[in-house]
Amino acid sequence: MADTLKPIRIESWNELATSFLTLSPVDLACRGQALYYDRMLPRVDRCLNVPSLSGRLRLERAICQRFREHAPIYLSDVERLYLQTRWLQLIVMQHYGAPTRLLDWTKSPWVAAFFAVSGGWEQDGYVYIFRRDRLEHDVPLLDEEANMADLVWGPHHTDRTFSDTKWDHAKANDKLLDERIVEGFSEWVTTYYCREAHFPRLIAQQGLFTFASKPNVDHWKAISRLGKEYCWIFEIAGSAKPGILRGLNVIGLNGATLFPGADGIGRSMEGFARAWHLIPRPSQF
Repeated sequence: MADTLKPIRIESWNELATSFLTLSPVDLACRGQALYYDRMLPRVDRCLNVPSLSGRLRLERAICQRFREHAPIYLSDVERLYLQTRWLQLIVMQHYGAPTRLLDWTKSPWVAAFFAVSGGWEQDGYVYIFRRDRLEHDVPLLDEEANMADLVWGPHHTDRTFSDTKWDHAKANDKLLDERIVEGFSEWVTTYYCREAHFPRLIAQQGLFTFASKPNVDHWKAISRLGKEYCWIFEIAGSAKPGILRGLNVIGLNGATLFPGADGIGRSMEGFARAWHLIPRPSQF
């Protein structure tokens, strides 16, 4: 495995629970992956293989524009509020599976574990965790002279204020789609937490995101530079996935609760089926 951090091996629900309970619950960002990938890239980087920066960002802007043209009639009132800026729009696009520069994370390691064990049944899953407060502390130091001043990242210190339009709308982040600005950035990754009204899945999954300064930056490679004091990798054995699904279900985490709606109930059925044989029951049942 290419990561410099040594993964913590998990073979059972009890091992997972014990390991997670040793973590401080404050300022964590967690991501679950059912399989291992060599690079941690957002979907737009995986599907747009364009060599030039200007061409790559032009196509990304085109994707945003097309979504804005076709999607609003199908969106809820809350979701339509996110169309105020191109940056906020990315969150709705991400929600509906469009390719964006955002990468999904959660504040909860338990939610991340669900995604790590929901698929790739014969292979190991992974939970990546880092201290987002530490990452956000370092971001301004990376590009002090390159238009960083008004960018929005993290759950910022202005969260102490009930409402701040600059941070809620994140309009300044639209410049991250402008090649004249982006070409001057070094490579960095930071978190983004949306403070606009949340829709049900964002609430249920305790969602937040990471984004990079420019295309094709490996998010975990950039984050893991923080070192083992602030970053952790949990490697979950494929054989342990059904048992961990069952344990998560006991504490109320399953497809139905994390994906509110009929599709979420349907999604929960595979986990139910795979974990069913582990449930003790009378022989006549």
